[in-house]
Amino acid sequence: MKKIRKIMALVVAMVMVLAMGVTVFAQTEGTAAEGKGSITINNAAKGETYSVVKIFGATLTNAPATGDSDGIAYTGDIPTALADYFEKDSTGNVRRKASATDDAALVAAVQAYAKTQSATASARSDGSALTFQGLDYGYYAVISTQGATVTIDSLRPNATVNDKNTKDITAEKTVEETSYTIGETINYTATFDTVNFYGSGDAAKQVLEYTITDTLPAFLSNVAIDSIVVTKKDGTTEDAKFTDKSFNANGEVVIPWADEVAGTSNPKKWTSKYDNGAKIIVTYHGTLTSTTNINIADKNTVKIQPTVVKDDGTPDDKKPWDESWQDSAEIKTYGTALKKVDGTTKEALKGAKFQVPGLTVEAVSGQPGVYKVVSYNASSTTAGTEMSTNDDGKLYILGLASTVTLSATETAAPQGYNKADAAISLPAQGTLTTEIYETSGTRYYDKDGNLVREAVTGGSKKEDLTANYATILDPAAVEVVNNKGTELPSTGGIGTTIFYAVGGLMVLGAAIILVSRRKAEAR
Repeated sequence: MKKIRKIMALVVAMVMVLAMGVTVFAQTEGTAAEGKGSITINNAAKGETYSVVKIFGATLTNAPATGDSDGIAYTGDIPTALADYFEKDSTGNVRRKASATDDAALVAAVQAYAKTQSATASARSDGSALTFQGLDYGYYAVISTQGATVTIDSLRPNATVNDKNTKDITAEKTVEETSYTIGETINYTATFDTVNFYGSGDAAKQVLEYTITDTLPAFLSNVAIDSIVVTKKDGTTEDAKFTDKSFNANGEVVIPWADEVAGTSNPKKWTSKYDNGAKIIVTYHGTLTSTTNINIADKNTVKIQPTVVKDDGTPDDKKPWDESWQDSAEIKTYGTALKKVDGTTKEALKGAKFQVPGLTVEAVSGQPGVYKVVSYNASSTTAGTEMSTNDDGKLYILGLASTVTLSATETAAPQGYNKADAAISLPAQGTLTTEIYETSGTRYYDKDGNLVREAVTGGSKKEDLTANYATILDPAAVEVVNNKGTELPSTGGIGTTIFYAVGGLMVLGAAIILVSRRKAEAR
């Protein structure tokens, strides 16, 4: 009977609380009868469908007066799916295998098997305690998110499970990459956990629609939604059942969550479109504009809020009494720099000009030598915007992804200097840690929909680093050397040698003529 004791220990571990009795105000399914048992689910989620599935029968054999569970015998066939966890003893009763030591694995296997079987009893919760009566004694799986297993027998005919199947509404936003070059497309994914009834117990209200809001940051343009899908409990997805899948001027998209039941009024009735606990997944994109500052970690907020049904069946325009939100997506840009110097003195050289194929930039007003990226096509061979070094011989390019390396060509050297012969490699630099805190919070409303107070956890701090570009980039600036000298043609022209030769011959000829004349005069 020690094996049976292990089963009972497992039962106790999986049930949140085992107790006697039934809540006074409760939802009851089935009929109580002599020699039958019941399973009560406290804190059942309104709108959630609960099922109980009988796995094995249960009888009492040689039950001691104390009601010790050693007297329980489990009966029935062992399903193939559970053969790794249960076996028959010498009397034909079911027991747990000695090798099945992992409680969590056993319960998971029982739950998985139960979901493939017809339910012994099933009901949709109205938000009060849900009791299934008239059940044969046995070992049962309770099908819900809680996933409990319980035993009812003649000594313990009434089992109670405190379910935690009431889900919170949550929001999470992720971004495809961690850094982008200005002009690139940023792809976001926002995932939301939902419920069909908002609140707890019999006070829960049915959700009619969800409003998803993204406080789209200033650095995004041309924002568009790619898809909105709903993931059901079985893991399959379907396209959300509405047509206007776009953010409005307030950065909102409204997702219908229930259909009105035809012919109902006073109050109206509604049918939820999706499983309780389904997920909403929204994918969308935008273009990173040139307003992003170098190395700022830009976090932007996404939130979800339900609109619920009032007692008369109409939408509650005041919405719920609280709402939650969460920051998640973070975008960074980087920069690069070069410094033009004299090859001998290392003196800074202003006025050197450079181009990067495929790179379009705009000058930062009032800051010579500082440019922000407008767009960059690494595969392009088209000449980019011409950029000049400032009085300190420096050139800064802001707004690159961390993985970008530019190839710059010097198009004009300072007066009296030769141009650099080779292309200059300029890797993205300036990585640093900014003080960014994830922000979340809750707003609380009174019964009339007035905001009472707002609780914020953490805080979001964004440091404008544009003014610090020199401090950030100077340590990694690429030094480009120019040397003084006249650049003489070596090919493609006659050069200077011929002029020297002709001049020499003319001087020699003049000397010969002068000497000849003097000799003639002397005669």
